[in-house]
Amino acid sequence: MTQWQTESNEWADRHRRSLTTRHTYEDVLTDREFELLVEACSELPEPRRFQARFICLIAGRLGLRAGEIAHFDTNWLDWNRKLVRIPKSEPCACGYCHRQAAQEASHNDTLSVQEALASRWHPKTIASARAIPFDLSLRVELCIERFSDRYSSFPHSRTTVNRRVQEAAEQAALSGRVYPHCLRATAASYHAYKGVAPVPLQALMGWSDLATAQKYIRISGTATADAVRQVHY
Repeated sequence: MTQWQTESNEWADRHRRSLTTRHTYEDVLTDREFELLVEACSELPEPRRFQARFICLIAGRLGLRAGEIAHFDTNWLDWNRKLVRIPKSEPCACGYCHRQAAQEASHNDTLSVQEALASRWHPKTIASARAIPFDLSLRVELCIERFSDRYSSFPHSRTTVNRRVQEAAEQAALSGRVYPHCLRATAASYHAYKGVAPVPLQALMGWSDLATAQKYIRISGTATADAVRQVHY
């Protein structure tokens, strides 16, 4: 087989995988679906009602990951600048962090579980330690204020974050797949559509790769729309 045939076959394999692999941005909620989801939270019994609303808003509008929500602490809030500051690490001994620490230790002979746990919790990547403005909308700001009145930190596990989103989605009778990471993708799509440029969007979402931000902006169509308007107006 020639080099050209090999490269052609590799490209064909990648193309086939791209057609069958489902990406999170394919599950982005429309504005209507997101509003129905948030509205449905009010139909749940307390305290699940408030917890689901909090999760949906900070994931779907601020772009926090499920792990960030599960470890959310009011010490992260900068009230003067209206920022959520995701730290580089946060002390935690929850079941999720303990399992992750055990996995790290199993792949490193010089690292004990306790040593691995000492650096838990930490966000997904270095870029994930970031500052997120929470005064982008009044309802998000008020929801965070209400959260700080009730809790000092999120009171449940990462599994509960998933469960609350699923409960709200079922209550809203949404037909598509709804899960915490699709809400994060919904936030990225929302800000891209509003015209946030690639670099600020990358910083807001805590992505390591600028190409991810560019992908969401490309999908939103705002760059194309702006270019066409400049020609015609």
